Parts: sequence; structure tokens; C-alpha cells
Amino acid sequence: MKKLQLFLVLTTVTTLLTNCKKKELPQDIEENSPQFSFTGTVNGSQIDIKAGIDGYYMYSDFSQDPNGVYQFTGSLKRTDCNICPNSISFEINDHRKSTLNGISGADSAFTFKYYPVMSGNPLPMLHTAQFYPLFNNVAINHSWNFGDGKTSSSQYPTHTFKGAGEYNVCLTVQDTAYCSNSICNVQKIGNMGADCITSINANSTSTQTAVFTHSTIGLPPYNFLWNFGDGGTSNSAIPSHVYSTQGRYPVSLRVIDSRNDTAYANLNYITSNASLCTTNYLMTSISGVPNPFGLSNIVINWTDASGATYTSNDFAQPPSSYFKVVKSENYHDNENGQKTKKLTVKFSCVVYNSFNSLLIENAQAVIVVAYK
Repeated sequence: MKKLQLFLVLTTVTTLLTNCKKKELPQDIEENSPQFSFTGTVNGSQIDIKAGIDGYYMYSDFSQDPNGVYQFTGSLKRTDCNICPNSISFEINDHRKSTLNGISGADSAFTFKYYPVMSGNPLPMLHTAQFYPLFNNVAINHSWNFGDGKTSSSQYPTHTFKGAGEYNVCLTVQDTAYCSNSICNVQKIGNMGADCITSINANSTSTQTAVFTHSTIGLPPYNFLWNFGDGGTSNSAIPSHVYSTQGRYPVSLRVIDSRNDTAYANLNYITSNASLCTTNYLMTSISGVPNPFGLSNIVINWTDASGATYTSNDFAQPPSSYFKVVKSENYHDNENGQKTKKLTVKFSCVVYNSFNSLLIENAQAVIVVAYK
């Protein structure tokens, strides 16, 4: 009997201790917060859409066209609707062709920073440029670095860039007396949005006086900042500068246009009586490589509040249009068991229908696309 009483006491104490133990709070679950979203202005009106709020859901899928190019798609729209108001979808073409129902190139398809926004016809993803050296002595060696890991020793090279972006192209030239000099300039290749570009020209008006001019393409008015390489600066559009001593000076120019886009240019300037070897170069041409299958092209579709649908793939896009993948990461399979990629993108474009056009600008989205 005593043993039974002791057992009941121990059981009661154990139960009380268990009930009085502090309970663990549930951990925050990241999936409960909005993972996917779109924010931007559509014809001047701010639009903010988040998956999981107001019935919005992130759909993902893929398809393959008759040429063997996969389209990776992601759509942010409300559930249970065919024509969904205030919804957006993205179609991203693979960077290569695949065999029918074969494996896509998605594991490396999102390595380019910028993608061309398809506008009725496929746009190039490769761009070929030609370069011309400027050297004031007899050159024996040319060393080009195109800023993408590729180099050349050709005097007049032609180089193909494999994606839009900013490339720091450098040239070093050596003469017969083994004097060498280098110059670097950032070249903007392909469609990157509101691309302001500039270059420098110089004229000597006396032995040590120079007048500098610029060739700028952008949206004026411009803000200028010149550095003459000797500590002197200027905010003038066409400055004149007097050098105190003969020599070679690295002149630089920064231009900011009214879209707040920035361009830089560099020039090695030599005073008229100096005898130092001096290097500069020109990019004499840039052209897109034909891309008949629309590889790496983007199509953006928008459905407005009235249910009218618009697409970027009708007419030519303005120079301010661009599409940039900021981040790419693997994500879990979708509800159809398809593999997916989670992408953070920034873009601006014009979308069209038969009657109107809409400007989507300053836009950012976090989306998911499916792939095979």
C-alpha cells in the first residue's frame, strides 16, 4: 500500500513539473511572408503586388518552341481567373537550343546581367565591336584587354561581347624604344536602359594650353566634372586648361544626364612639345550579331485593371528599356513537380496592345520560373 502511495505521489509531481515547463514559441516560417512580388509604376501609377495577398499567386511553367528553345515562364496573378486584372508575366528564352524534350540550359541561362526585351523581332544577345589604336610613336606591341576575360595582341582587333553590360576595355602599346603607355575606358555594350555615353577630344591652342571637348549621347541637360590630371578640375562643358609643365596627363570626364545616368571617359593628353609615348583608342563600330531564334530574349506581358492585355513583343522598345537579372538561385519544385529558379529582376519597358501603350518603369520583381 505504501509503495502504491509513493508511486502516485511521484506520478503527480512529475505531471506538475511537466505542465509547468515553459513552452517553446513557434519559430517564424519564412514561407509565410510574401516571397514573390512586383513593384513599379505603370503609366505613372504605382503598382505593388505580393503573392499571398489579395488572392495573388506565383505560377511557374516552361514550354519548348519548334526551334528547340525553351521558354521559362513566371506569372504573378490572382487565382481562379483566366484574364486576371493587374497581373504580370515574364517569358525568358533559354540561351541555347535543346533537343526535343531534352534538358534545358537553365543552370547557366541566367548568368548574363542584362537581357534584350523582345520587340516584335528577336534582338541580339551578342555584340561585335571594332577597335582602332591611337599611338604617337612607332608601335611594336599591342595588348588589348576587353574586360570580359578575353585579350588580343592584334593591332586592329574585332571582339564579340557575349552579353550587354559595361566592359572596361584597356589598351597598352609599346614602341621600338620600349616605352609603353596604357589607356582604359568603360564601354557600354547592348541595351542597358538609359545609356549615357561620352568621349573626349582635345586641341592644343599653345605649347601648354589645351581646349577639351566632349561627344555625349544621353538626355540633356548634363552635369560635367573634368579632371585634367594635374590636380585641376572644371565643371564647364568645353573647358580650357593651362599646364604648368610639359608632359603627359591622364584626363578624365564624368557626365551625368537628366535621367541620372552616368558616363565616364579617359584620355591621355600630351602637351605639344613633350616627347613621351602616348596611347589612346577608338571603338569605331558596334553591331549586334543576328539572333534568329531569340535566344535570351525576354517578353513581358501586363493585364491592366480592366482586363486589357499588353505585351512588350509588338513594337520597338525605346532606349530606356532594359531587363536585368540581379539575383538567381535554386528554389523548390513547383506544384507540378517542375524544377524552378527564383529570380530577382529590375526592368523598364513599354507594353502594347492594338489601341494603346503603357510605360512600365523603375520596376522590380521577385519571381519564379520553371525549367526542365
